[in-house]
Amino acid sequence: MEGSTAPEDATPVADTMVERAPVQPNVPDLLRVSPMETSTATDVETSILDPAVKSDSFCRFVFLNKGILHSHSKVTFAVNTDANERFFPLGIGVASLVQRAALKIGTKTIQEIDGYNYLTAYKSMFVSNEHQLEREQVQSGRVIAHEFRYDDSGDTTGGADNNTKAFTYGLSNGREYNGNVGATKDLTTPDWADLAGNPVFQIALADLFPMLKQTQLPLYMMREQVSVELTFDPVAKNRVCNRSGVATSTPTINTDELKLIADYIYYPQEMMDAYAQQNNTISITHFDYRHSKLSVSATSTSGTTQIRNLGGAGRIVTKVITGLQADSASDASILNQFHSISPEAHYQFGEAPAAGKQNGSLTVNLKYNDRFLYPMDVTNPARQFHNTAQAEGMVPFVTREEFCAEGVALTSDTFEGYAQNTGDGGDEKGILGRFNWLAYRLNRNERVNSRGIEYFFKYEGLDNDGGSYTQRSWLELAKTTTISGGYASSVFM
Repeated sequence: MEGSTAPEDATPVADTMVERAPVQPNVPDLLRVSPMETSTATDVETSILDPAVKSDSFCRFVFLNKGILHSHSKVTFAVNTDANERFFPLGIGVASLVQRAALKIGTKTIQEIDGYNYLTAYKSMFVSNEHQLEREQVQSGRVIAHEFRYDDSGDTTGGADNNTKAFTYGLSNGREYNGNVGATKDLTTPDWADLAGNPVFQIALADLFPMLKQTQLPLYMMREQVSVELTFDPVAKNRVCNRSGVATSTPTINTDELKLIADYIYYPQEMMDAYAQQNNTISITHFDYRHSKLSVSATSTSGTTQIRNLGGAGRIVTKVITGLQADSASDASILNQFHSISPEAHYQFGEAPAAGKQNGSLTVNLKYNDRFLYPMDVTNPARQFHNTAQAEGMVPFVTREEFCAEGVALTSDTFEGYAQNTGDGGDEKGILGRFNWLAYRLNRNERVNSRGIEYFFKYEGLDNDGGSYTQRSWLELAKTTTISGGYASSVFM
């Protein structure tokens, strides 16, 4: 069956994200991100670190080897732009700046994510409406929250229908839509978030490096330099979005605002000394990501099933994430390049299909170790949505229109001048069909053989305007990092 679970006798790859030698009962696990069984005094020291190296393309931060690094320490960002209205792509916010993030101990790369800004677009689907609106909008500039629209009834007299019936839904950032009753209304960016004012946003280290969601680094036990390296997206127009009708800008990184706000945790010295003595060797099991991409066209992906090798040979791969971007997308849009496009949907419930057209389709499957993940190729978008939710362990906070362009409930009202119910059919400006990210859980708990993982896919109904597309994928790989005697090593499982 599609999305079948692992056999009962299968052994999980890593039930515990952090593995280390047991500590004595009187010494709690100081590194685990969870409440301690023992109540103890804790001090937190905050340092604001400037980059050791900084430019418009790259920066490096170096930690002091003291205390325990708090996983939610923050990196701050800002951009230099002109006076015209600009905003960060709504799906990822300030993460649009970061193309690659690497965490290093000495010369060893512990965790590295290439295509970080695109992967964040997938991760954003699993952030709740409330967190998008109340937290992410202020912290990272990311907001894909939704609200019901009560003024789309077409009643220009201002009757009761306008106040009691919600025929559509649309984006929400806490502001009122501008416009008259019965007319198209526009939602705009708050003044404090307008990039012309050089606002400063931030990303938590645990969001840059997911391994830190499970464990905190004992910097005081390290004898090597611990550093964070960030490579910025070299294409300036990918970094921001512009209001409709506003000329393209060339934003640059505001290097004066590049800071790492590092929180160092301290427990009583005797407790930290006892922990270090009893845990000379610490083994951390976590995941790393390997990114690859392929240029395709609407013609090359239709008619015949394409087979793409995603790699992963000799590794334990727990998850595969894929998405398709329209290369024609630009800063004249809501999401810029950071989307995953679905096939076109020409037929909607209650409406006649467009003349001579039918809904497009996406057919997918994976093959590894000489067996297909699904016994039958998956074409139904509902099954694809289910498989994505199963792979992530939670349901994405996106609607059917956003996922596969089917439905008629998405409002025609605009955000910064762009109609929200556009996105397919060659129009890359809105959010219709722009969250078609797919994920697959590899549930056999097997090491991938030398053939690697093969991705079978066929798109029917992509907009055939002669434009090109980029298909991206990430493999989630099991990895073990060992800290012994203050020195680190990291190997794939």
